[in-house]
Parts: sequence; C-alpha cells; structure tokens
Amino acid sequence: EKYGRVLGCDYSPSMLTEARRRIDSDPRLSRKRGRRGSNVTPVSTSLDLVRLDVGQIPMQTESVDCMHAGAAMHCWPDLDAAASEIYRVLKPGGRYFATTFLSGYFATLSAMDGQAGTAPSRQAFQYFESIDTLRDLLVRGGFAKEKILIEVLGNACVVIRAEK
Repeated sequence: EKYGRVLGCDYSPSMLTEARRRIDSDPRLSRKRGRRGSNVTPVSTSLDLVRLDVGQIPMQTESVDCMHAGAAMHCWPDLDAAASEIYRVLKPGGRYFATTFLSGYFATLSAMDGQAGTAPSRQAFQYFESIDTLRDLLVRGGFAKEKILIEVLGNACVVIRAEK
C-alpha cells in the first residue's frame, strides 16, 4: 500500500458520522479488519476521520502527499482561503484532485425541484461559472497554471487535477 495514513476530513459532524458508519461496515476498511480466521487481508494503512475547516487546515506546511475533495468545493465558505491552505499543506509534487459542479448544474436542479428562479444567495453553494473561474481560484491559491488540468464531464460536472 502506498500510504501509511489516510485522513477523511469534513466540517460536518454528521458527514463524519456517516463516513465512520460506512467504514465500520466495510470489512476492507474497518478497524476490525484482518481478524484471525477472516478471509480479509489486514492492511497497514491507518484511516482516521478529522473535523476541520478547509480554510484553516491544522496540518504542517508541506506535510501531505495528496488531497481529494469529492463534490465539496461548492460548499466551502471561503474559497481563496481553502485553495491557499490546500497548496500550503501539500508537499512539493503533491497532488490535489477534486470534483465539483458548474453553476448550470444547480440551475437544472432548481428547475427539476420546482424552484426555478431561486436566487443563488438563498442557497448554500458557491457558483462556478466556468472552468476559468476554477483555474483562477487555484492559481490565486499558489498552483501554477500549467500544472492544473480541469475537465468537464457532461454539462456541468468538473474534475480537477492539480500538482504543487
């Protein structure tokens, strides 16, 4: 296994509770893994859950190999602080992977929900108008433009890959 420790981080206690429930129910991930007589091979990777604000990551500078934010960026209250903190904690050559959505996705959801015309200020999301908006955010955070790859899947799902 490549990593000795994996941290699952979220600001929401309920998300961490759900993550713990899912980890504990999966014999490949559970702390109970690899018990004698089990068919599951024990793994050496430590998997811990931590509550944190991505805008104030409590980790040492250049201490993290890789970070992933799955469908989360549109929920962060301070995008610039988050991008800067992610860059700060990544080791040189460290990688950041993320998925998020362009603003058109939320307009589609609102229309399907019968809430067409609901103002963005009434919803708890950041809105990314384009991949240029996302690229500029990461550049402001410290990433070099040539080390950022952003791909749009379908109409509005975005996959981000960046290297420090």
